[in-house]
Amino acid sequence: MRYLTSIVAALVALCLLSDAALAWACCSNRGYRYVAVEQISEPRLREIANMTFDSEAALATGEADAPDEFREFGTKFALAVERTEKQLVFSFRGEAGSLATLTLAMPGTISIFQVDPRSGVPDDGLGPLLYKEWQLTSNAGGAGTGVFRSFTGPGQMLSLILHGRGHGCTEAGHFTDWTLLLDGPSGHLTLYGALTSAFR
Repeated sequence: MRYLTSIVAALVALCLLSDAALAWACCSNRGYRYVAVEQISEPRLREIANMTFDSEAALATGEADAPDEFREFGTKFALAVERTEKQLVFSFRGEAGSLATLTLAMPGTISIFQVDPRSGVPDDGLGPLLYKEWQLTSNAGGAGTGVFRSFTGPGQMLSLILHGRGHGCTEAGHFTDWTLLLDGPSGHLTLYGALTSAFR
């Protein structure tokens, strides 16, 4: 019995040490900044696969009116996202029920931006909450249907930006929102929505 008790005590101590080491490894530091373009890795692909998209999306119009193509389609959409190993397909259903899609081919690289915003918010003992962005960009030529067709001509680029906040160890739940940017000779569009996989 004494031998068994010793084993249990050792295992508990090991678990506590492991948790402490993990927490320490995930700490963030004041003034931290990391900006890089990396080859996309399996761990990052795994976290992206764990992100889920809200069923609502919108077109950012700012002070300008929506482009003519969206006058009937509307600027608030129902969203469905289908994914494979090679692409993400965003299907937007407009106010009148019409459908338009944008297909993001998974690129070989990912742009990472992580920074301490120095907002003055007290940390919880693990350091400041970092502002984080992951960006995936691919050629958008021919990647759009419906109202997006005229915005996906030659030279257009499509970027998916995933953004949120978290400590040093990044996981899917840190990302709260997404933005899709279409940019190039055929014009500029910004679409946005929330991620339901976020820790809220």
